[in-house]
Amino acid sequence: MKVSSLLSPARALALGSLLITAASCSVSEQVKDKPTGKNVSTEALENEAYSLMQYRLNFIDEAKLGGQDILFVRQATDIASPQQAQLQTALQKGNLPLHLKMRVYAKNPSATTSVQLKQLDYKLLLDGKELTTGTTGAGTSVESSAIETLPITVDLNVKSAQLAGSTPAAFAAGLTDFTAANRRLTVQIRPLYVGANGRQVPPTNFETVELVTAKKAAVK
Repeated sequence: MKVSSLLSPARALALGSLLITAASCSVSEQVKDKPTGKNVSTEALENEAYSLMQYRLNFIDEAKLGGQDILFVRQATDIASPQQAQLQTALQKGNLPLHLKMRVYAKNPSATTSVQLKQLDYKLLLDGKELTTGTTGAGTSVESSAIETLPITVDLNVKSAQLAGSTPAAFAAGLTDFTAANRRLTVQIRPLYVGANGRQVPPTNFETVELVTAKKAAVK
């Protein structure tokens, strides 16, 4: 298992919840029923492992707008007036960089079969609108009963159109707050798998990845 040794206690606890309560992410309509018997094919075992794969999003580790730390900015007034003016000037000059860093945990619950990720495609949506896209985890092998950390790093230049008439400070407010009821930033993922013989599983649609703190729905 590869997990950063620098996790804070809160994030370590959150990651622990991933091991216990994570729900599976759907893969493909081609995934077959659970294989049984002594002569089970490698393909059938891989399909089962794909269907069991679980993904969870950690909280944001780094967040900067125009070089200013916005990780704990919850409202525009959390940014002092001089810094707000600097951000506004940077926007007017067309140079307002946004930097975000976070992690997705990929868990393989299969007790027998490793999973090979070709890549994990992702989309970031801010206030329901696509902010950026990318890929991570290229060539990552997730061994049976293991967890791998897939980093997501975003670096883009924020344009005036993305602010919809608001200020950079308002844009930053609550952007990193994953605990808010009206959470602004969501991440959608689409895993692409490749089998031992080079067989590639057709990609599914993008799905919103749950947080590490998400609880498994109670069975009725």
